[in-house]
Amino acid sequence: MFIGIDVGSKHLDLAASAPTPSLPRRVPNTPAGIASLVTVLTPAAPTLIVLEATGAYHQPLLAALLIATLPVSVVNPAQVAAFRTTGLGRHKTDRADAQLLARFAALHHAELRRATPEEPDLAQLRALVSYRDDLVGQQTAWRNRQHAVRWTGREAVLAWLEADLAQIATRLREVEREIAALLATRPETAVLTAQAGVGLLTAAAVLASLPAGVLGNPKAAAAYAGIHPRQEQSGQRNRSRVSKQGCPAVRRALYLAAMCAIRFDPELGAWYRSLCARGTAPKSATCAVAHKLLRRMMGKIRDLRADPPAILPLAA
Repeated sequence: MFIGIDVGSKHLDLAASAPTPSLPRRVPNTPAGIASLVTVLTPAAPTLIVLEATGAYHQPLLAALLIATLPVSVVNPAQVAAFRTTGLGRHKTDRADAQLLARFAALHHAELRRATPEEPDLAQLRALVSYRDDLVGQQTAWRNRQHAVRWTGREAVLAWLEADLAQIATRLREVEREIAALLATRPETAVLTAQAGVGLLTAAAVLASLPAGVLGNPKAAAAYAGIHPRQEQSGQRNRSRVSKQGCPAVRRALYLAAMCAIRFDPELGAWYRSLCARGTAPKSATCAVAHKLLRRMMGKIRDLRADPPAILPLAA
C-alpha cells in the first residue's frame, strides 16, 4: 500500500493506493494531529509514504514519520506537476493532490530515494547558511538602493542606509563565526577545505544544501545540485549543457569555488584550459570544473566515512 500526503500549513490530506477505511482523509498539521496520524500509519505498515517538499510545512511530519521508522520519500513538486500533466489531471485540490501522490508512489517507488534522519548539526548548519544567504541578499539590495539615493542627494536617507548596512555587516560576521564554529566540529570540513578553491563557506553550502543520503555519493550529489551534464540531441543538433535542475544555492557556491580552483589547482587549471582550447565556452568550462570539483568533494566524504579517523585517547 502506498500513501500520499498533501501538506498544507493547516491540514494534512491523505490518500492511499488501496482502500483503507482506518486512514483519515484529513488531520490538522499540528503536533496532536501528526501524532494521531502516526498512530494510524504504524500498524498499516505502508510500503512507502510520499509527500512534496514544501519548505517548512512538511518538516514536523517528516521528523515524526522518521522517528516512527516509517518509509517516507520527499519528492520535488516539479516531478509531481509533470506527473499530473501526463495524466491529464483536471482538478487541483488538496484531496486530488494526495491521490496523485499515492499514484505517483505506486508507479515510481523503486526510483524514489528514501528520506533519512537528519543530523542535528547539519540541520543547524542549514538554518545558518540559509539565514546568511538572506542577509547577503539584503546587503546587495541596500547597496543598490544606496547607489541610487546618492544621485538624489537625500542625505537623511543615505545615513539610514549606511546604518542599516553596518547592522547587516555586523550580523553577517556573527553568523559566519557561528558557521565556522559548527564546521570545526565536523570531520568532513578538513577534507573538503584541503581541496584548492574550497573554503569554509563553500564547504558549509555543500554540507547544508545536500541531503544526508546524498553526501558521499558523487553521481547523486551532481544530479541534486543540477550541475551534471544534460545531453540534448535531435536531428543534426547534438550538444551538452548544465542541467540546472537542482539546488541553485550549492550550484552558485560551486561555480565560485571552481573559478578559484582554476587559478590555484594545477590539474583543474590545466583541464580548464584544455577545454577552452577545444572550443568550449569559458563559462561552460567553468561549470565542468565545478562538476568535477563536487565529485571530488563527495569522493573525499565517501572515503572519510568508509575509513573514519581514529579517535585519540585524552591525555591523563
